[in-house]
Amino acid sequence: MKIGTYYYPEQWPREQWERDFDKIAAMGLRIVHMAEFAWMNLEPSPGQFTFDWLSECVEMAAARKLDVILCTPTAAPPIWLTEQHPEILGENEHGTPDRHGGRRHYVPTCPAMLEASARITQAMADKFGDHPSVIGWQIDNELGGPFDQSEYTHAAFRQWLREKYETVDKLNLAWGNQFWNQQYTTFDQILLPPGRTQAQNGYKNPHHWLDASRFWSSAWAKFVKVQADILKAKVGERWITTNFMPFHPDCDPGDMKDSLSLWSWDTYPISGLGSDHKDETFRLGDPSSIEVIHDQMASYNGRWALMEVQPGQINWSGVPCLPYPGAIRLLLWTAIAHGCEFITTYRFRQPRFGIEMWHDGLVQHDGITLSPGGVQFRQVCDEVKRLLADFPLGTTIPGQDAQSTPQPRAGLVLDFDQLWWTNSLPQANKWNQAELITQWHQAISHMGLKVQILHPGEEWPDDLQIVVVPAVQLIDDKVLASMTKYVDGGGHLVITCRTGLQDRTGQFFECHRADSIASLIGGQVEAYDSLPQNVVGKIDLDGKIFDWGTWGALLYAEDGTRVWAKYTNMFYAGAPAITHKRHGKGSVTFCGVFGGRDLASAVIEKLCVAEAIAAKPLPDRVRIVRRGRFNIALNYNDKPVVLPTAPNTVFVLGSRQLEAAGVAVWPA
Repeated sequence: MKIGTYYYPEQWPREQWERDFDKIAAMGLRIVHMAEFAWMNLEPSPGQFTFDWLSECVEMAAARKLDVILCTPTAAPPIWLTEQHPEILGENEHGTPDRHGGRRHYVPTCPAMLEASARITQAMADKFGDHPSVIGWQIDNELGGPFDQSEYTHAAFRQWLREKYETVDKLNLAWGNQFWNQQYTTFDQILLPPGRTQAQNGYKNPHHWLDASRFWSSAWAKFVKVQADILKAKVGERWITTNFMPFHPDCDPGDMKDSLSLWSWDTYPISGLGSDHKDETFRLGDPSSIEVIHDQMASYNGRWALMEVQPGQINWSGVPCLPYPGAIRLLLWTAIAHGCEFITTYRFRQPRFGIEMWHDGLVQHDGITLSPGGVQFRQVCDEVKRLLADFPLGTTIPGQDAQSTPQPRAGLVLDFDQLWWTNSLPQANKWNQAELITQWHQAISHMGLKVQILHPGEEWPDDLQIVVVPAVQLIDDKVLASMTKYVDGGGHLVITCRTGLQDRTGQFFECHRADSIASLIGGQVEAYDSLPQNVVGKIDLDGKIFDWGTWGALLYAEDGTRVWAKYTNMFYAGAPAITHKRHGKGSVTFCGVFGGRDLASAVIEKLCVAEAIAAKPLPDRVRIVRRGRFNIALNYNDKPVVLPTAPNTVFVLGSRQLEAAGVAVWPA
């Protein structure tokens, strides 16, 4: 488990490099991440490569026993490339090309961009591919961009559609083009829409937009594969990744399984955004929004890393609040608890120029003084080093229970099709698929269960205590089979509103609403409701009233299906809102309401009690996660909490009385 930092030697005087590498090593950091945006410095003109400066820096790192992550610099094409091939910049819906400058000012479908990217990647792989200090490669940076409207991209979209549908008649059926006389007679007539939402496209065809989102993700995946294939031939067993953004609709990370050997992402949770803050927890971030992406990254092949983590104040949100003391340390330990291979941060030195000059680094503008975040990074490096030194693998840890049982696990289904579809056609303006996924992740974590993210079409592990299916509106036989098999095997399934309504094209089934899941939930979805802004619906769950407003399904419960909660206001007061049906040793809970996080947590807690699942609720905003031989507690509160551990627990870090933004570690 190593911690490191981004370093941009090309942005600093050569005479400061040695000092900076010394400082990095002295802080206890063990990784240096370089070359991310340095294309002009590496290839100042086509085919002319100047790698001496980067070689010098790699050797400086090696001399200090620092590992190196190298990046392909394709996120920022140089001016000579965009001048020679202006088509790289792409076009908007009005035919206006983008301008050179910044980053990601290119489109992934342009042949000239693909050719130039392959050339710089090949040259870097030839030069550094077998260097013993280089542990892995990052391709590009935070992939994504608006739907390009150039002919290159339209042509690529058409080819993708040909491969998917084979005939235009099949496409017309899948898109429901009989509606409003939208039939095509050839693929050549089809264009990529300007965007994936109604606001971008007008009142037109959402099935078209859904396939556009799928295509755009595949286009980025192909762009990555061009570089990954070159690297794989040169870098041996070294890992290859790209750094994703959380729930970013341009890229489904699962589309890159042919290219990546490790998944990584960037987190900046302390943004000051949001409203109704009642305390200073906004200075700590939302643990659920962080953890759900940690678990998503781990779900593809088990190898993941945190490539960028907030080092302090940020520049982009418009609310550059100061993080709570200890908050940066808490973010690092959260990633460690969830099993990351390494952590790096953007960036080592705070820049003196550029659009991100207000973005904190580990070291301040003088290049010497540690920022508050830098102090916390150094602290965590020391803590991890001490923990590994005091308790090396194979040794007995004082207080460790030889009969310790694994942390109970639960599953949570995450399907990018649902994110794209509800983004394109939300039906309810307040619908937020990412928030729905996050609130159920929180509900599971609140009970001390470890979350495993599940993907459609994959086998579900047998040892999951609970599986939550949050609004999987587009459903197919594989997903239904997984749900049925899980329940028949004694599992406890939670299905939410808006599940099982449509097929994978986005068309409603020709049957009663949600009939595909009727036998599982033991009832019928008779109708749904969504409320205007500032109108609050209420339900009663075990005598406690919960609010909702985004979506509420009205249910008919069959005999043998228990009603757990009912609506208490509106004209349908008394109608079922949440039901529970037993299936042998298994059960299905149907939550018909998209309410707040408190409701999701109450449902999972009630399910654990009803089905004798060994789990107890943790204090709010507190997590306990097991990694290997240790339990790690994380307090995302601005006040101390008492951990629900035995009074005689022997802590190797922290204590049972856990301070605000605190971390505690003890033997599992």
